[in-house]
Amino acid sequence: MLIVIAGKGGVGKTMVSALLVRCIAELKKDAKILAIDADPASNFADALGIKSLISIGEIIENFANAKQGKENNNKKFLDYLKDKISENTAHTEKFDFIEMGQGEGAGCYCSVNDVLRFVLEEKQKDYEYVVVDCAAGLEHLSRKTTTGADVLLIVTDLCEAGFRSAETIKKIAVNSGVKEDAMFLVINKVRIDSEKVKTGSEILNERIANTKILEICRIPYDENVAEYNTCAIPLINLQVSSKVYLKIKELAKFLTG
Repeated sequence: MLIVIAGKGGVGKTMVSALLVRCIAELKKDAKILAIDADPASNFADALGIKSLISIGEIIENFANAKQGKENNNKKFLDYLKDKISENTAHTEKFDFIEMGQGEGAGCYCSVNDVLRFVLEEKQKDYEYVVVDCAAGLEHLSRKTTTGADVLLIVTDLCEAGFRSAETIKKIAVNSGVKEDAMFLVINKVRIDSEKVKTGSEILNERIANTKILEICRIPYDENVAEYNTCAIPLINLQVSSKVYLKIKELAKFLTG
């Protein structure tokens, strides 16, 4: 199962990604799980509490003819890439991890996106679950890198900008071939007060309706998440009593059946 997590920067998609990896590992103890950081600006490895190895972007740059090899389907480049991906996959007892990074100079995602597609094609056959933390800039969707997703989780917080981004993500995903019934809306940082105030609740429900994306989960605001980030504690270690953890555990149960 390929699970892709997308959303505007700052809404908490990396937290959702990290805890989803943890919860799937807890629910499916013998399952092989791969976590992929496809966001150059992400801290997925930190959230998972692991040290990433050389990124795929660095591997590409280390291969002098990477671009030519990629475009011509050069066997030498592909063999090199397979070997280096295997060498630089970080392993833990519960999951493996790959960092895509960024190559070909600042701001260019072209080669890394093409290679991400290659990585997904190669790795999906080896893992029951692949969880991808996507870039906020939507490059992976617009370049049809992750269109084979079984599930696309679109994360937003309560702000209007987050919901607008969710609508944009849906449009790009649909145009790229992702099935609408594979898309789900995850609302993060929901404060209890906003649910008690009628006007606040009405605004929230209106924003949800406008996205035309099926809401699957509301994650409550938890000050412990901010404290973990401040103290550089991996979010994957969030306490089992945390309402955030419990909500994502419910989400993982739904997704894994």
